[in-house]
Amino acid sequence: MLELDYTNVLEDAVGAAQGIPRIAFDKAAESSVHLIGNLDAARKSGALGFMDLPFDDAPVKAVTEFARQRAMPNVLVLGIGGSALGPMALDSALARPNSGRRLVVLDNIDPDFISDTLETLDPKDTIVNVIAKSGVTAETMATFAIVQNWMIGALGEGRAREHFVVTTDPEKGDLLAIARHENYPVFVIPPNVGGRFSVLTPVGTLPAALLGFNIESIMEGARRAAHQARKPLLENPALAAAFIQFVLERERKKSILVLFPYSQALWKFAFWFKQLWGESLGKKLDRRGREVYYGQTPTAALGVTDQHSQLQLFIEGPNDKSFLFWDVKEFRNKLPIHHPYSNFDSMGYLQDKTMSLLFSAEKQATEIALTEAGRPNATITVDRIDEETVGELLMFSQYFTAYAGEFYDINAFDQPGVEYGKKLTFAMMERSGFSEYSGKIERVRQKGKSVIR
Repeated sequence: MLELDYTNVLEDAVGAAQGIPRIAFDKAAESSVHLIGNLDAARKSGALGFMDLPFDDAPVKAVTEFARQRAMPNVLVLGIGGSALGPMALDSALARPNSGRRLVVLDNIDPDFISDTLETLDPKDTIVNVIAKSGVTAETMATFAIVQNWMIGALGEGRAREHFVVTTDPEKGDLLAIARHENYPVFVIPPNVGGRFSVLTPVGTLPAALLGFNIESIMEGARRAAHQARKPLLENPALAAAFIQFVLERERKKSILVLFPYSQALWKFAFWFKQLWGESLGKKLDRRGREVYYGQTPTAALGVTDQHSQLQLFIEGPNDKSFLFWDVKEFRNKLPIHHPYSNFDSMGYLQDKTMSLLFSAEKQATEIALTEAGRPNATITVDRIDEETVGELLMFSQYFTAYAGEFYDINAFDQPGVEYGKKLTFAMMERSGFSEYSGKIERVRQKGKSVIR
């Protein structure tokens, strides 16, 4: 069962100026009951669909059956944002050496990156999953054109069709029309599930199934977290974690949230979470239309790697950060240390210890150092890294973010800032219907640049 340890965000751990009074949690347990009701009402009305995804068996059976019939050594995902970060998080956590499966994600339109990546793949051993909820995402559709030509050039049109599968909206979008025209298999993203909340739809589950992961177990963990996330605050890690970050940002000016996984397997998970947190909570307006400019800036550090790159800043730099550790109780490998140079003082203490023990000690040491420096930190812990716990972490994180939106009283499910940038890009690329933005672009270009050479 997923646990939240909030000891080190309390006043008696990091001081009254930086921490939260213990009594505040009791008060929040009473005042936050309506927030649980708000999300549950949105779920029951059909407005928000991510919460019900683990309870729907049909999509799980569909992706599992497809993967059983069509799996290939290389899974090439074309997508960006949640359409790329979700599959990468699952692969990073669950992939094993010698599985015979490899995930490759083209989530950037850097032409050298695309060309170099395709050179590493054999088309006949590659299945291409094109993922775009809107069906018109510029980066994905441009990459799709490159990859389709690459595949057809190698295999011919007929055989190439057998190597594509599409994940998109069930009713609209040009990608859906193309898939129907080409007779590509199509998996759907429910309209009431936003892109960054879509990892438990075929956006994440189809690549995961193609990679050989157990989708039923992922959903079992997600169901467990969903049940936990509907309980009162003092039994609900997602709601309590949201309350903590809300108070730390609003009242203690912790404008940066540092995600600190102490598990290499969760490193890409941190990047998935950064989009979820930043895009959901970084908002100019609240629900009443007032300008508020809310949101913490999410960043990531990897234990223990970043103890040797960022920890100095974290402990002695600006006290504008809160820290969220992600910890694992048990690793699959302990790795005993039998040191050939144990006669040296600097290495003798490692003899007959294990790498997992050293790893755990370094996490605890970092936690103590941050706490003594008055830097509030909390820890999310799972028993191990496997399909169930990863599903649990995914659903916890989505509820965590949604509850934070409720505390802020903002819409955590739109992204108007991102949409404006997309419209400007369409205008620059001369897409019809976006000429109104051309004038703004021209005015910027006429200003000229200030450049030092």
